[in-house]
Amino acid sequence: MEIKVADTKELYEQCLDIRMKVFVDEQNVPADIEVDEFEDVCTHFVLYDDSGEAVGTVRYRPLDGGLVKVERMAVLKDHRGKKYGYDLMEGVHDHARSAGHKKAKLGAQVHAIPFYEKLGYSVSSDAFDDAGIPHKYMTREL
Repeated sequence: MEIKVADTKELYEQCLDIRMKVFVDEQNVPADIEVDEFEDVCTHFVLYDDSGEAVGTVRYRPLDGGLVKVERMAVLKDHRGKKYGYDLMEGVHDHARSAGHKKAKLGAQVHAIPFYEKLGYSVSSDAFDDAGIPHKYMTREL
């Protein structure tokens, strides 16, 4: 397993491919809202399995006051249950912390709240709709 910052067009395209498969194809998120105005200000990550296949992605963007927003965490369906999501999140936390950020926020799909709680996140909002999927905001210290 290896995690890389997607700092080239090729790596970023791998991130987008995973996001399209997970969010658009699996979860029916409209493709025109999956790619948003924050793409250029985010730090994107891609995770490779031991065979070198790109199987997961996540991004974060800086907000005010040392806060980052973690977004678009996705692992391809055939690769779930292998702790890749955990590895991606820990990689994001380490990167954000080393860049001087102090706290992380994310919008968790309600069914994924237990996963994020295991990573130290706490629910910080009521449920809201995002792309037709119920979410809650969660936060944690970095």
